[in-house]
Amino acid sequence: MRSTRIAGKTRIVVLSGPDGAGKTTLAILVKSILEKEGGLTILVHWMRGSHLLASILARILPRLSSRFRGADNPYYGLRIPPKARKLWILVEFASFLPYLFARKLMPLFYDLVLLDRGVYDFIVWLATTLHTRSFLRGLLGRFLLALALRERKILLYAPIQVLSLRADVPREFLVEETAIYLALSKHLDPLCAIDTSRSIREAVVSLLKCTGMVSDGSRID
Repeated sequence: MRSTRIAGKTRIVVLSGPDGAGKTTLAILVKSILEKEGGLTILVHWMRGSHLLASILARILPRLSSRFRGADNPYYGLRIPPKARKLWILVEFASFLPYLFARKLMPLFYDLVLLDRGVYDFIVWLATTLHTRSFLRGLLGRFLLALALRERKILLYAPIQVLSLRADVPREFLVEETAIYLALSKHLDPLCAIDTSRSIREAVVSLLKCTGMVSDGSRID
């Protein structure tokens, strides 16, 4: 396999997609291939939905009050009441900021940074767990959309029945999450969309070609 770099510029690629789409699996495989065959230094940086501050509060709030208990956020058994959603979005964003700052430093040390989730995914996370997209019309929402547009992102997807087998979240959550990903993809312009329900090898080849790290004529063993 012949690997290539963008001249004079470190690459940052975001792998986006619903739970169970294969982001982490493919990121690890691509890292292994490019480091072994291409001699590149690769960082895989994983990002959860809710970050430190929001994650801590998500664990505490359901224990403090039944008003915050529910399956809207299936990882924490959390439901944010409608009156508290604007405040919660600010909490989530404040928790997300350190990740954004850290991402600026990563390219200083690696040839390629593979981000397992990015701003695109953060937007979908908020929209799915809060059952609303109205925040996208506000100042913060427009700011997030502008950041997501600047990302070099690849959308990974699979049929719901495949995602259900892979992901540890309810089918209803996956249906809503996937629908939002596909709806936003029309506006956020991913580099390409890859169906990961086919063989792992096909998905890896498609991802490598999409990033430009190999050409169409390259062989990947």
